[in-house]
Amino acid sequence: MPSDPHIKIRDSVEWKNFHENVSTTLAKHIRVSNENPSSSSMSGMRKTAARLQSVIHMARAEGAQLRTVGARWSFSDITLPDNGWILETDTLGYRFFVSPNDLEVNTRYSADELLLVQCGTKISRINEALESSSRLRALRTSGASNGQTIAGAISTGVHGSAVDVGGMESQVVGLQILTGDRNLWIEPAHSPVATRDFARKLDAELVRDDLQFAAALVNLGALGIVHSVMLKSTGRYKLNTALKHIPYTQLRGAMNSLDFRGSGAPDEARRPYFFQTIIDPHRPETAYATFRYKEICEPGYQPDYSRTAQTETATDLPGLVSRAIELFPGLRNFAVKFIAESELKEMEDQSTDFRTPGQIYSATLARDGIASSGFGIPINLTDQALRIAQAAFRELSGAPIVHTCRFAQKSPGLLSVARFDPTCILDVDGVDTSATQALIRLTARRFEEAGLPFTMHWGKENALDATSVRRAYGGDIDRWRAARALILPDSAQQRVFSSPMTDRCGLT
Repeated sequence: MPSDPHIKIRDSVEWKNFHENVSTTLAKHIRVSNENPSSSSMSGMRKTAARLQSVIHMARAEGAQLRTVGARWSFSDITLPDNGWILETDTLGYRFFVSPNDLEVNTRYSADELLLVQCGTKISRINEALESSSRLRALRTSGASNGQTIAGAISTGVHGSAVDVGGMESQVVGLQILTGDRNLWIEPAHSPVATRDFARKLDAELVRDDLQFAAALVNLGALGIVHSVMLKSTGRYKLNTALKHIPYTQLRGAMNSLDFRGSGAPDEARRPYFFQTIIDPHRPETAYATFRYKEICEPGYQPDYSRTAQTETATDLPGLVSRAIELFPGLRNFAVKFIAESELKEMEDQSTDFRTPGQIYSATLARDGIASSGFGIPINLTDQALRIAQAAFRELSGAPIVHTCRFAQKSPGLLSVARFDPTCILDVDGVDTSATQALIRLTARRFEEAGLPFTMHWGKENALDATSVRRAYGGDIDRWRAARALILPDSAQQRVFSSPMTDRCGLT
């Protein structure tokens, strides 16, 4: 590769993910930067795309696997190549508001609700761009914290945080994918968005195809490099948080149906925007339930993003576990008890402290010592899944974990974690011990033995293999592979964008 100051390459690098539970030795560590990072431009996008494609060419020539990584947020080994290369894209943060001239006449979207973001843009920066008093927009949903990059969040199927919204990929209306030979702007045929002239601004080929779009949404880094994503937003809003300790028997109906009548919710007649329960399997009779209700955000409101998730009740469980470990490093098994008694105190209507999503789902400090997995389950089977998970816990009662249930609507990606209509995402969150890792695997095995349909979060610790993935996704695996063959018809490039995890799961 010719010398280029915007492509930094290091050989034989020790690499860790953000949470420091996954590490490897890389043959090459590569970082690509924009020429002028402070000034977003289409010419800059084109130049960076060419650099990214030059890296792909080099990987293909050397027969190396290439994994593209943003914020290094995933707990799973999805980011790891087979003695290969990692390409870091977290500095690629261009953002563009969309012009009406860029949109097809018959599109269902208006220009003011759309935002084009480069792959390394963090969710926090998207919130800042949308939630400003000049823009008055917001994301419909996000993960429990905002440190992920947009490409990583959609590529691993982050399931989001709103009961009537799908996962993060459900907000995508079009995306740009780079292979060694092609620069593609992909959007669904049934819902055209951008003009051919807009695609040309990116030097991209316009592809309108429902199958390729559905495959590209949750692509696991196996279809090429996601270089940019166009997101749809909604009107700006605030969230009002309350946390209550409710007997599980009273809350069970809501957890299996999202019908909150008789549930003990702060306002049983009103549907919450966000709903989460935390259950300590040592004391499963009580659910620590967080409700967030959508409120009007006044036009002149100025969000303050300086407060972190550690001040926000029950938002980010890995962050809470990490805080407990920090306070009690010699009492790791005490962490769960600490969370229940100290961090999950009851909190009623916070009517004087409504906040925007960008303030609620803010930065996390969670690092090493934590474990997190997620199971997507049909909502009507939530109670059955919890009983199976609690029985598995009793078999391995030394595991310091809690069970967390969050809820989302069915999402449009072929490999979406939120696959069911709607979906309960049952997390096993806790301290990273051998017992916790064994419990995650045992819970998956017990679900399989019970014939329970489920998915597992691609970006969290999981027990996925070709059999379990086929059981979860059925014929959508074949459709996803067919789309991959259209985007990557060359076997050498398919090798570049494969990984031990995608091979193990029967996808590549």
